[in-house]
Amino acid sequence: MRGRFTRVTVGERVPDDVAEARVLEASGAEVRVGSFWDRQPCLLVVLRQFGCVGCAEQVRELAPRLFELSRVGVRTVLVGSGSIEQCAAFAVRNALDGAPALLVTDPSLGLHRALGLVRSAWATVGPRALLETARAMAAGHPHRAAEGDRTQQGGALLVARSGVVRLFHRSRSIGDHLPASDLVHAALLLVLEEPGPAKIV
Repeated sequence: MRGRFTRVTVGERVPDDVAEARVLEASGAEVRVGSFWDRQPCLLVVLRQFGCVGCAEQVRELAPRLFELSRVGVRTVLVGSGSIEQCAAFAVRNALDGAPALLVTDPSLGLHRALGLVRSAWATVGPRALLETARAMAAGHPHRAAEGDRTQQGGALLVARSGVVRLFHRSRSIGDHLPASDLVHAALLLVLEEPGPAKIV
């Protein structure tokens, strides 16, 4: 699997190259990743690419919990790797318009590299990935042509307002994402331990 091992460590501050990475909003404007947790805790869900069946599965599982996260003051940011146009189409397909989550894209894969996420063809088309793809398709999630980097895998990062990492997951294959219940549970624990004003985003 190509790429370096991540330096992201739970209980320590987010590395500078992760915080300083830039992603693109729907308008095309660049935004600094570290700004996402300047004022409130942030759940950063890094997707593979916008045509990924595993990503559709993950987002649709998480979508019903987004308002819960927003109510307790946790910002949710979803990061893909396709074009701005593909990003917008993904939002429509997965009913994210109006949801309390920010959908952005990282076509340069700068954030993916800074996080040390897996980039591997085997993780995309190997036996485990094929089983995960079949599972997601059987559950009704569409399989589309690649809309972003086909071999890039995703992950998840939960960051406190202080910039300290509270959860980090590197996906090893298409369907290797944490259950939405685990992400929400970790976020709720963070809010209980570090209470602050709730903010709807």
